[in-house]
Amino acid sequence: MSESLMGGAPGSGSDFLGDLRMRDYVRIAKRRKWVIILTALGLCVASSVMAKRLPNIYKSQTTILVDPQKVPDAYVPTTVSTSVAERLNTLTEQVTSPTLLRQLRDQMHLYPEAQGRAAEEGIIKKMQRSIAIETVSGGHQINAFQIAYSDHDPIIAARMANELAHALIRTNLQAREQEFTGTAEFLDNELQDTKKQLEQKESELAAIKSKYMMDLPESKQFHLEALSTLRQQLQNIQDRVNRDQQEKILDQSMMGTTNPTVDMDTGDGHSSPEDSQIQKLESTLSELRSRYGSNYPDVRKAQAELDALKAKAARQAKNQPAQVEVPEAPTSGGVHNPVLEAQIAKLDEDIKEQTKLEPAIQQQIDFHMSKLGQEPVFEQQIAGLMRDYDMLRSHYDRLLDKKLGAEMASDLEVHQRGENFVILDSAMPPLFPVAPNRPLIGFAGLIGGVLMGIALAMIMEITDESVRNEREAIDIFRAPVLTGVPFVQNPKQTRLSYARLALACAATVIAATVVGMVASHFLKGLV
Repeated sequence: MSESLMGGAPGSGSDFLGDLRMRDYVRIAKRRKWVIILTALGLCVASSVMAKRLPNIYKSQTTILVDPQKVPDAYVPTTVSTSVAERLNTLTEQVTSPTLLRQLRDQMHLYPEAQGRAAEEGIIKKMQRSIAIETVSGGHQINAFQIAYSDHDPIIAARMANELAHALIRTNLQAREQEFTGTAEFLDNELQDTKKQLEQKESELAAIKSKYMMDLPESKQFHLEALSTLRQQLQNIQDRVNRDQQEKILDQSMMGTTNPTVDMDTGDGHSSPEDSQIQKLESTLSELRSRYGSNYPDVRKAQAELDALKAKAARQAKNQPAQVEVPEAPTSGGVHNPVLEAQIAKLDEDIKEQTKLEPAIQQQIDFHMSKLGQEPVFEQQIAGLMRDYDMLRSHYDRLLDKKLGAEMASDLEVHQRGENFVILDSAMPPLFPVAPNRPLIGFAGLIGGVLMGIALAMIMEITDESVRNEREAIDIFRAPVLTGVPFVQNPKQTRLSYARLALACAATVIAATVVGMVASHFLKGLV
């Protein structure tokens, strides 16, 4: 029984599908099987034709080893601040740059069919998509990485992979060399500027030191030593003046106690041998006192001899009468002793000379004292210059050490002792393509076709409002069905039905083939 019901019937649409059981789904699948079969057949044929017409893609790769620095960083620190991973990202951008790829394309005569700017840009983008760089990590460090290139020609794929590897190594060396050179130039410029500033500060300090030599903090010890020496000299002078004054007082007292001395030139008396010895001892004693002082052992000894000789002369004078008349002492001049008078005159002269020296020494003492008093003020004035000089000197020494380290690191790079990239395995032409995976594409097309056929069948079932069996009629009319009229097909209709199915299959295959060819044509430009 078949009847078309216009308008939304209660048993149609999504509500109808919601009430179906498993056997109803099976019946729907049987009823819509050709929709599912033809859809699956079409997508499978289209995907298979497309996969068959797609060109083979060969992938060749080379492995580059990251060779670490031969000399430990403790001896020669490297000036490269970036890690291998960071430099690899930068190198990848440089290697895949359009400029380098154009050079490689012209060098290897690739893609000669590219004419025009648009076609050339498309080729460059295709080459960029064909490059793959993958790292091989060893713990926290990158020990190696791989450069792969994909192309329709296995030989071109291998050549491009090797050329890209060499280009990356060259770019890395140039980048490291530029970094070393830039670091060395920067340090050298900074060193020259710091040296000029340091020389300027040294000139200022030298000028100040030469102008204010006696005011420098370094001269404090000199002033202290000079003060100590001058004070000692002043003390010696004062001590000497005191001794001279004491000796003068002693000589003056001796003049009052000794006998008058007869002047031998006048012939008014004669002297005894004891008197001559007494005069000699007095002269010697006076000289010793002026040189060593009154407490010196020789002075005491001479004084004892003089006293003994005077006592002896006094005893002889008592025992023997005088043979020569002694002249009377002058009434106005007192006791006259030429030796003591000469000694006193000599002491007065020495006191006068030593007293003249005191003001000059005291002036020098005052000068050094004033310099010591000015040193704290001058020290504050020069402290700023000294601080700037010390900072510049320390900065200059650090820059010099860094410059020497940069030069040693540059020598390591020149002698291939620093970190570098080494090709471990060169790229070889692959024997088998890596793409396209034709069986997988065909199977994916078949699965996709089945799923799309089921979706189409469900859509057709939802949009179809015809009554197909007794249960649907009961659900629609809410009344029992007495009987049903089965659909009967004669042989002619059966043959016609098979012919239509065959024609639909052929049309589906042809259409799918055309679609696959068209899709493959568009995909060729992308792979």
